[in-house]
Amino acid sequence: MTKPPPTTDAYVSDALQRRATYLRVGAGCALVGTLGYLVAFLLHGDLPDETMESMLTHIAGRPWALHHFLIVCCFLLWLAALSGLAHSLTRAGAWVLGRLGLGAALLGMAVLLWHYNIDGPALESVADAWIDAEGAEQVALLERGTTLAQATDAMFPLYVTLLLGLPFVLFGLALVLDKEYPSWLGWLAVAAGGLAFTVGAGNFAGFALLPIELFVLTVFLLDIWMLAVARLMWRNGS
Repeated sequence: MTKPPPTTDAYVSDALQRRATYLRVGAGCALVGTLGYLVAFLLHGDLPDETMESMLTHIAGRPWALHHFLIVCCFLLWLAALSGLAHSLTRAGAWVLGRLGLGAALLGMAVLLWHYNIDGPALESVADAWIDAEGAEQVALLERGTTLAQATDAMFPLYVTLLLGLPFVLFGLALVLDKEYPSWLGWLAVAAGGLAFTVGAGNFAGFALLPIELFVLTVFLLDIWMLAVARLMWRNGS
């Protein structure tokens, strides 16, 4: 005998169960990713910028590539959380903005991987070789390190714009339109993401309307936002 086809109620029940599981997994990713990123961000600190020699000395002997890899993992957890958030939005406008925000976050993640491949493994290998080199070899490595540092400085504002800025502006507007989340949470994301977008885009385009150092404020605002989103996603998933 063939099994009877699933009823409409069974389809709805399965869909609701998948949605609840997605929300709970997203909430867990948001919590772990935020706490991990906050710790990694504080441990990273500012590189000494007096001379290229001081920067390479600071990097040499440190697990620089591993540190950047852990930050990448934290952002991947953020992407999983944003994906869960996007799939929980129900209103038409919010649904569209959530998908656009997720697409922007994926684009920003690609820029981050490009940026961190240079800022992490490439600079670490040059610094480790430079600290043990002498004479002409050390001079050549210093020039290579200078080129890499200039490349990372040029890409950094784009990473701020496309990963910390635009996605959160879009998600913030989505939460304002959607009624399952408080509107203040959406406006907080719009404010933090808007600041990051303005800072990053201005510095990338050469206008420097605001100092790039303001991105630090954005990081802490987004950490607070992600923790609040994690709590609400867990509650909605339960």
